[in-house]
Amino acid sequence: MDFKTKIKLGGITNLADARYAAAAGIDYIGFCFDTNSTNYIAPIKAKEIIDWINGCEIVAEFGDQTIDEIKTISELLKVDLVEINNKILPTDLTSFDNHLIKKINVDDFDLESLKNEIDAYKNNVKMFHLYSSENKQIFEANMIDELCIQNNIIWGFTLNTENIISTLNTYHPYAINVFGGTEEKTGYKDFDELNELLDLISNEI
Repeated sequence: MDFKTKIKLGGITNLADARYAAAAGIDYIGFCFDTNSTNYIAPIKAKEIIDWINGCEIVAEFGDQTIDEIKTISELLKVDLVEINNKILPTDLTSFDNHLIKKINVDDFDLESLKNEIDAYKNNVKMFHLYSSENKQIFEANMIDELCIQNNIIWGFTLNTENIISTLNTYHPYAINVFGGTEEKTGYKDFDELNELLDLISNEI
């Protein structure tokens, strides 16, 4: 399926989500190796899933880990992109062979400092994944729109069937971050909500 924007399915912990992503034509699938996250997956389990999947670019998602830890896991799994979510300095990112995604919690910034943060990293990363851990309303539309025009922004804020079209039309993000279906029982997942969201942004409609 062809979509109006690129899509990243993040925090994958099971083969059902990964197979869904590949079948749906989702661009990026993310595996979280931050041990403090509820979406944490052991690298060996992630490798088992990755070996089954074709067509999606693989993203290794990290938290407050060292450069050596990040490199070790990324090289083991031969991932396409690395998403960092810590205070690694821009100058320390030049040693990475992978394309990089810088994840930024906008709760920690005002607009001016957010622009400065993006400017500091933009020569070393391919994309910026913006999100809010407190589900705050985003800043002025025209300012975020400007950031999206000037940078490859992954939209990590809350998306649903009511706001997805207006979000894409207003901010024009490079990609959106979504999550998999709800596991109703072991081995069975309900993707109805995600299916509805993807249907709305399909270019086939």
